[in-house]
Amino acid sequence: MHAALLASIDDALAQWIATHRWTPLNDPMIWLGDIDRLGAIWIALAVVVGVVRKLGTLKTVGLALLTAITTFLADSASFGVKDLVDRTRPFEAHPRIHPLYSVHSSSFPAGHAATAFAGATLLAYLAPRASPLFLTLAAAIGYSRVYVGVHYPGDVIAGAAIGVLIAIAVIASLRLSQATGVREKVRQALGRGGKPRSQRFPEWS
Repeated sequence: MHAALLASIDDALAQWIATHRWTPLNDPMIWLGDIDRLGAIWIALAVVVGVVRKLGTLKTVGLALLTAITTFLADSASFGVKDLVDRTRPFEAHPRIHPLYSVHSSSFPAGHAATAFAGATLLAYLAPRASPLFLTLAAAIGYSRVYVGVHYPGDVIAGAAIGVLIAIAVIASLRLSQATGVREKVRQALGRGGKPRSQRFPEWS
């Protein structure tokens, strides 16, 4: 009962949004999809974070690589689910929707939303002061997928959830590796008979 109601609302929203466009927004909504291809915008923003934070070349490249890996994992996970669910695209189910974007895979979940929220979550953790910017951009990318007629809102929500979970897993791995490095330094200090200095995670904010 509830599932059917949610599916009905999801379907109705997809139709309404895709058939009530404002022409000046059409190109920007398409561009939002373009810049998120393979997580490109998030890799670029990672470089910006590194430059602004003055992390140095090596750490900035490492941050960009970490972001690329995170968005790639989110994209791969979303396509794995697509193959299992195989949901019809809104414009295929409703001929009155004219897509502004050419796609060939199934609808659920939204891969762009997965990569966007994976990148946004990771960068929001590393640079929390800029988190409103990252999350707003991710939300705009997610909305654009419904606007251009290639996804249902439910696809976007599911894709966002996948992206957030992937980013959390990457962040957890990062923190674990940092903690392991700290413990190793403490053991080395104790082994030399010295007193361990206070250790902490690096500040990224």
